[in-house]
Amino acid sequence: MLKAFELIRPSNLAEALAAVASGATPLAGGTDLLVRMKKGMLAPKKIVDLSGLKELSEIKEDEENIILGSLVTHGDVVDSELTNNYLPLLVQGCRTVGSPQIRNTGTLGGNIVNASPAADSVPPLVALGAKVVLSSVNGEREMKLQEFLAGPGKTLKRPDELLTSIVVKKMKPEERCLYRKLGQRKSLAISIASVAVKFGFDPETKKCSNPGVAFGAVGPVVRRAVELERLLEQKKLDQQAIKEIASKAREFCDPISDIRASAEYRREMCCSLLYEALYELTC
Repeated sequence: MLKAFELIRPSNLAEALAAVASGATPLAGGTDLLVRMKKGMLAPKKIVDLSGLKELSEIKEDEENIILGSLVTHGDVVDSELTNNYLPLLVQGCRTVGSPQIRNTGTLGGNIVNASPAADSVPPLVALGAKVVLSSVNGEREMKLQEFLAGPGKTLKRPDELLTSIVVKKMKPEERCLYRKLGQRKSLAISIASVAVKFGFDPETKKCSNPGVAFGAVGPVVRRAVELERLLEQKKLDQQAIKEIASKAREFCDPISDIRASAEYRREMCCSLLYEALYELTC
């Protein structure tokens, strides 16, 4: 049973930031917060409902970037012409999130602030070098998403801040990408392991450029595998090179064993997922 709380419905971002500064807990899609409250894990005295802030629900572009408001849902990403044109890797990740109901309710901002290593939207965003914008009554600050994630359930967001937008550089038309996820079933599954890969590729020389690789659910946080990216740039990506590079994936994982999979199984699956992704993107 939920404990009584004060509900604040701001009419603009300034009011929302003031509420957060006063100690109110932000409510976006509620797919995580409400579950925790019902289980008695959280009992906030004040909640600020962000759902009425249209400025946080927009997907916009400038010359180089796509700017996603923190209230943009996974379903919005899947349906948006802008993200399909310029961020297809993120679209692939968001398409695997939960059920249609969850995709249409859960928000990107909530998924990021929740800081689950198994979040499906986060590996694509990290592989794409996304940045987050954090706002408070004192102003804004911007940082790389990879740096923002501090551990399972932990971020560098201050108590008086809201994550207000995610800024992602547009992918180039010639860049290829793939998100691969392993779960215990085909749908509604939490990732056992996942990988997001993107790069430019010349089929004649079999060389790639500007690679991004990030693994999910195999470490405390989602991180880019920078050394694997260097190998991808250095090698001619024939079948032998793909096999060699994929075999090194286990070195960039720090998984745990839990009810869904052992640590060793996750390491092996990272190799398999990366091999499948590289093979499909280049062969």
